[in-house]
Amino acid sequence: MSLTTTRIAWRNLWRHPQRTALMIAIVAFGSCMILVMWGLTDGFFGSMTHIQASENLGDFQLRAVGYADDPIPSNSLTPEQAAVAVEAAQGLRVQSLAPRLETAGMLRSAYGTDGVLIRGVDPVREQAVTTLQKNLTAGRYLAESGEIVLSAKMAEGLDVRLGERVVLLAQGDDGTASQAFTAVGLFASTLGSLERMVLIPIEDARALTGWEGATAIAVNLPQGGSVQRAIARMESGLPEGIVAADYYDLVPLARALIAGGVIKMIPFVVLISLLAGFGVANTTFYSVLERTREFGVMTAVGMGRRMLALVVLLESVFVAAIGFVAGGGIGYGALVYFSRVGMNFGGILGEMGTELGIPTILYASTSGYYWIAAFSVVVFTALVAAWYPARRANRLEPVTAIREG
Repeated sequence: MSLTTTRIAWRNLWRHPQRTALMIAIVAFGSCMILVMWGLTDGFFGSMTHIQASENLGDFQLRAVGYADDPIPSNSLTPEQAAVAVEAAQGLRVQSLAPRLETAGMLRSAYGTDGVLIRGVDPVREQAVTTLQKNLTAGRYLAESGEIVLSAKMAEGLDVRLGERVVLLAQGDDGTASQAFTAVGLFASTLGSLERMVLIPIEDARALTGWEGATAIAVNLPQGGSVQRAIARMESGLPEGIVAADYYDLVPLARALIAGGVIKMIPFVVLISLLAGFGVANTTFYSVLERTREFGVMTAVGMGRRMLALVVLLESVFVAAIGFVAGGGIGYGALVYFSRVGMNFGGILGEMGTELGIPTILYASTSGYYWIAAFSVVVFTALVAAWYPARRANRLEPVTAIREG
């Protein structure tokens, strides 16, 4: 490929600015859509796992075998198993871990009653595993026995104010047990599943349920740590009866949702690529037909057929490059914006989002890999689309082309 060939291809593009602008717009649209869809899809899944880990579940949890099938305290870790699980986790040099005891119950205020998930936590250790304490809208976090922290939405529904007394009811060994608590803090979260959760000290939860063990040991890894690698190492050292569960084990429906989302992305990318390729091929082919006489004259004065075909291919490459830069810039700019501002899907996701533990505000993902992937798709599509027009230009006979053009 010579400089002359490149200059001819570049000049040919701008001899017909409207046609060139149309091809660039088609490629830009395809590039923008592919980039945005990849970023939004990855961001959607990344938001789910990150917010769940940071505000709710931890990076992974150690639980008793069978607890997932029947999540009641008596099926959870015994005090001995909890101690073994903590010792095994500390052997991995994890950043932090905290025991939890969860059970279903009722929250009663002076103005109403509502069903809640009671989560007993260690007030100090829990703050090193999750960041829910940073979402407090009023009051403070747990400090001692007899205190309760609940969501601001639930407090509004039951008309509970800071400093007021509420009563928790839960099923214990000897029937229904109850205990009075003082509301010391209110929190807000983008996770709908946390709106019906209350936090109390784990010793109070044990007194309510009559169970001295823990339903889970929540584990937090150092930044950049691999969850799957840590779980694999944990499982090799855990005794029988204890399992390590990641986000997808704790929320099984999310695994199906993510797998389905990835599968659905493939035909979308293919469709966008076909649309962009068809637009470029159609416009390029029309351009070749329109310039048949011109190409005939060029070959008659000495331009080789291969060089002529290369000119047509270069025109498509230039169009693809310009379109990709324009569309990719717009698409990546949109991803950067949504990665900072986020998108509120609370009204769309509704109860399904709450059930899956999907946050109401989702953030886009930004990565240089999206550029590489989108560029590969766009360039490949443009070259394939320009192949037939270039092949036709390569087969032109000078005399026939001049006469028929």
